[in-house]
Amino acid sequence: MKHIFAVILSILLLTACGERESVQFGKLQFIDSLAESQPDSAVTMIKAINRDTLLGNDNKYYFDLLEIRTNDKAYIAHTSDSAILSVINYFENHDFNNLLPVAYYYGGRVYSDIGDAPQALEYFQKALDCKNINIHTKAVAYSQMARIYNEQKVFDLAIPAYKKAMELNKENNNYINLLYNKHSLGEILFAQNQNDSALIIFNDVINLSKEIRYTKLIASTKLSLAELYLFNNEYKKASNLLNSIRNYISQEDSISIINTYAHLYYRLNDIDSTIYYCSKLVKSQSLNAQLNGYNILANLHIQNNRTKDAYDAIIMSTRLSDSIRKLNTPYEIRQLSSIYNYQIRERENNKLKQKAQENEIKIISLISTIVMVIIIALFVIYITRKRKRIIKLKLQNIELLLKQSNEFSENTIAHNNKKIAHLESQISSINSENQSLIQELENQKKLLALSIENAIIYKKQKDNAIFTFNNDSFIKEIHNRIHNYPVNKNILSEKEWTILCEKISILFPSFVNTLQNLPFKISSYEFRVSILIKTNFSPKEIARLTNHTDASVSMTRARLHKKLTGSNSHSIDWDKFIHSI
Repeated sequence: MKHIFAVILSILLLTACGERESVQFGKLQFIDSLAESQPDSAVTMIKAINRDTLLGNDNKYYFDLLEIRTNDKAYIAHTSDSAILSVINYFENHDFNNLLPVAYYYGGRVYSDIGDAPQALEYFQKALDCKNINIHTKAVAYSQMARIYNEQKVFDLAIPAYKKAMELNKENNNYINLLYNKHSLGEILFAQNQNDSALIIFNDVINLSKEIRYTKLIASTKLSLAELYLFNNEYKKASNLLNSIRNYISQEDSISIINTYAHLYYRLNDIDSTIYYCSKLVKSQSLNAQLNGYNILANLHIQNNRTKDAYDAIIMSTRLSDSIRKLNTPYEIRQLSSIYNYQIRERENNKLKQKAQENEIKIISLISTIVMVIIIALFVIYITRKRKRIIKLKLQNIELLLKQSNEFSENTIAHNNKKIAHLESQISSINSENQSLIQELENQKKLLALSIENAIIYKKQKDNAIFTFNNDSFIKEIHNRIHNYPVNKNILSEKEWTILCEKISILFPSFVNTLQNLPFKISSYEFRVSILIKTNFSPKEIARLTNHTDASVSMTRARLHKKLTGSNSHSIDWDKFIHSI
């Protein structure tokens, strides 16, 4: 009653005068939703609709697609490709409700029914290439491609296609289709003599089918499992399975179970039962079933020395083999040739895809390289600028030290004394009434006197430091060695150089810090030359202490000053700089 009511309601709604296009589309969607679960009802509803009453081309071509879809779901074989080609052409040019992938899929189904496997595979692949394909259509497309490969015994392509379909069905929670895919995979493994793997899969399918209470698949899989047991000569297990599904087997599997029974009783040498089931095979409409029946009978009669019966069975088997070969050979050649060509195209497509991927990798690598070069360049610029800032800061510190040293020099003291004398002369010549000017000049005089006093103190501290250094027993020992040690002999050990540097650091802490913070890196040898200059060792003595020639010491001093100022320098210039800090 439900189906009849749905049909009547759909017809009334779709044929109503002045009905809106969107309402018609909604009713077509309702039929679409029934196609999977109630295909016969969907076929009835589609047949009841007059295409001319539909508004808009979108609805008309959607109706055409539904007609193909409902027939396919109701196992009504497709005999022509004209309707589906028209539908595909329309949806290729009109993006309506994401129906193009579905149209491509049913293009594959139509050509599969017609027997054009390569064309079917091409349309299934087109469906998979659509970006807007839904997961269900994707899964069934892979499943149909796997079925075609399986029929043509191209197992190396069928297996991965079935596995992909299983993966998608699991993701979509479509466990019935997943189990059908798994059952088909088990049959492929059985055909490849991978019996242990097939056995595991068949048992897994049976157990999972029991969980969802899907009796039809349980029976079908038990039949496949019985054939496997029969192949392994496990006749009792095969017989038990066949007996358990006798009342549940579908019409489409009835010939298979009869064939399995015939093989089972032949193996058991049960003549009457074998003949009984073989007679059913030879009376069937299937030529392959008839051939199997006569082959089993021929072997049975030969085994039991029934020469005449065996001869008759062999004659019938030969005639059937010739008939089947005549029917199948052109088709098989065409199919195998087409599959081979399809595989070649697929390999070429894969090569193109691989080349595209390689080019993409090259482009990504090039972009990455350019980005890395830019990053490195920016880092180098940053480091260079930072180094310049540090050098500038160090130069400013040196200039400050030089300025301070210049303020404390003897020339500055003498110059300031002259300024004080000049100020005293000015004060004496100014009228006593001009007290503000006199006070200003007195303040200047006091500042100059303070500067002279600080310079004298600095000079005295410096002289005292040099005196203390020169009168140190360790330093006196060094002077003694200079006069007594032979030339080219190391006067100081590394440990003694360390002691000398420590004494210099104590006497002249700011001097050592200045050398360590020059705008350029100073070597250990250059540092030793500089501290010896600071402590008033002569160039010849420096050469002896550092175990270098006089010329080497002179060049080192000149080079250091050039590094500092950037201009051509003499060795004496570095000495002046050292004594000034």
